[in-house]
Amino acid sequence: MSEKLTPKALIFDLGSTLIEYEKIPWPEMAPHCMKEVAKFLRKKKIDIPDDEQFVEQFEALKTEYRKLASDKYIEWTIPQVAEKLLKNISIEADEKLIDGMFEAYYKPIEKNLSVYDDTADTLELIKNKGLTIGLVSNTIFPESAHLRELKRFKISQYFDFTLFSSTFGLRKPHSDIFIKAANLAGYAPSECVYIGDRYLEDITGPESIGMPAILKKLDIREYPSDMPETIRSISCLSELPEHIDLIEEKEELETQKE
Repeated sequence: MSEKLTPKALIFDLGSTLIEYEKIPWPEMAPHCMKEVAKFLRKKKIDIPDDEQFVEQFEALKTEYRKLASDKYIEWTIPQVAEKLLKNISIEADEKLIDGMFEAYYKPIEKNLSVYDDTADTLELIKNKGLTIGLVSNTIFPESAHLRELKRFKISQYFDFTLFSSTFGLRKPHSDIFIKAANLAGYAPSECVYIGDRYLEDITGPESIGMPAILKKLDIREYPSDMPETIRSISCLSELPEHIDLIEEKEELETQKE
């Protein structure tokens, strides 16, 4: 076992790290979400194509945005695509309508969310140690939806700052989002540790600016065959104390006495 890290700040990914978002795989969930959007628009007496065409058109637009995100790490959002979709079918959209479309889209996702059993306890342990806690998340959803979730699962109070790609404009692994996170934490990147479940975004991203990282390794993920064996990894958040010094001073003294 390598020597334990002694950071001044811990920065977390959100989805599949703190909160479970993938009980239903995204490719299965997305068409269902768009059908809910279609229902919402029809209730408003807005003439749209049938469900199959509507979903196909939406997915085609998403493909364009995804390429830009993949090539240049420029983030896109569901409301952004929804607005373009309506424009393509000659429907004038205002902010209220786009917001309503997003809420309809997100409702099935929201219903399937859950917080991991060890999330709150781990964050509490870190907070008691006096460390800064941050969150950096790639997301195509508005920041407001995620802030709502943090409150819903009673973990919002643990975070000193949150940073979402949908607001920031760039997504992990772009170095700028990690530089911003370190600035928000108030420490050098080397004094922070990032924890996430994806290799490219959550390991190579922070390490590119000298920020140590820990991989929460999941069975549902495919990881590169040439991924370095030296990477620090955990299977659940409760294993973080194996890599980070999170024992409080009182506990340390008691341990020494024993």
